[in-house]
Amino acid sequence: QKMASDLTLLSEMLNDSAKLEEEKSSQRDLSRLGPGDIGPPRVATEATKVEKKKDPNAIWDDDEVDEARLLNSIPKSDNRPRPKYDVRYRQKIKCDDALGAPWSVQDNSSMSCNELMVKVEMPGTKFSTVKLDVTSREMLVQAPRFLLALPLQEAVNPDKGTAKWDSDKCVLEVVLPIVRGEDFAHYSMLDDPDFKMPAPP
Repeated sequence: QKMASDLTLLSEMLNDSAKLEEEKSSQRDLSRLGPGDIGPPRVATEATKVEKKKDPNAIWDDDEVDEARLLNSIPKSDNRPRPKYDVRYRQKIKCDDALGAPWSVQDNSSMSCNELMVKVEMPGTKFSTVKLDVTSREMLVQAPRFLLALPLQEAVNPDKGTAKWDSDKCVLEVVLPIVRGEDFAHYSMLDDPDFKMPAPP
């Protein structure tokens, strides 16, 4: 009688360990899920199955960059070469900042910068043939022999930007004021005459 009772208890314990293992397995499966698994399962279409040839020198793939309306307006068949260009951050500094005065609030980080400067070299191009379009996050420069579709790393104010053409060097220089979001906070803002201290909540 006692042996039958022990065998029954052992059997129940083994069944419990199988249930426990099943629960752990289901928890492991759930821990692998991410935000992309929400909703109905995706069905792979033929278009998504086609593998693109990847450029080993590319920093990111084309599908990783969300190019908004301006850049999407360029047909894929447009094979004009991309001109040489340079994007730099620019600060507006005063004498105190340049001389390193202790009360200066500027530093040499991009957080203290208030403008983006883009220089585009287009040899052999006439100014009358250059077309420039700028939105808050992208810049498009077109010429008969060149095309530059450039996502900008900062939000800018295109209405307050300036552009000038150096006809000797065939270089377009575009200066765009950076627009910082409401959550942006840096001590260099204290030196900005346009800065208004937000009201307390």
